[in-house]
Amino acid sequence: MKTLLAALLTVLAAAAYAEQPTPSDDLRKTLTAASKEKKMAFLLMGRPSCGNCNATKAMIKDGKINVTSAEFVMAYLLIDDPKVEAEFTRKFRKAEFGDTLPLVVVADSSGKALATSSGAKSAADWNKLIADAKSKTAAKPGGAPGTPADANWPFKTPAKAQ
Repeated sequence: MKTLLAALLTVLAAAAYAEQPTPSDDLRKTLTAASKEKKMAFLLMGRPSCGNCNATKAMIKDGKINVTSAEFVMAYLLIDDPKVEAEFTRKFRKAEFGDTLPLVVVADSSGKALATSSGAKSAADWNKLIADAKSKTAAKPGGAPGTPADANWPFKTPAKAQ
């Protein structure tokens, strides 16, 4: 009985850890939450009628793409909303995307794009993109996913006392 209870608790703990974050539809709020929570951001720009966008969302929901609430905040952004599209473009103007939806950015907790991609991908491809982004944060001081390289977004870091 104790073994069964221990196994059940282990499964429940793993399920809680693997829970997907609730997506926002606001880029600024998502990046602010990433900063406050010291997490990475998974940002998907698309539209409701996009098959690639819906397939990517389904893979996240099914747990096939490693976007968990323990490590990420998430946003589903509408490319057809001119304000949202302008804000996304302004923030990630240097990112290189293809011309096929969805446009995806994995950002650190400072809002800096670590990895970008677009178009239809398999779960393995999306997970590789996430792993590549995580490897960039692991090399930073602190080494934790989402650790900003320079914590200047959205607030300046206070000067160190001498």
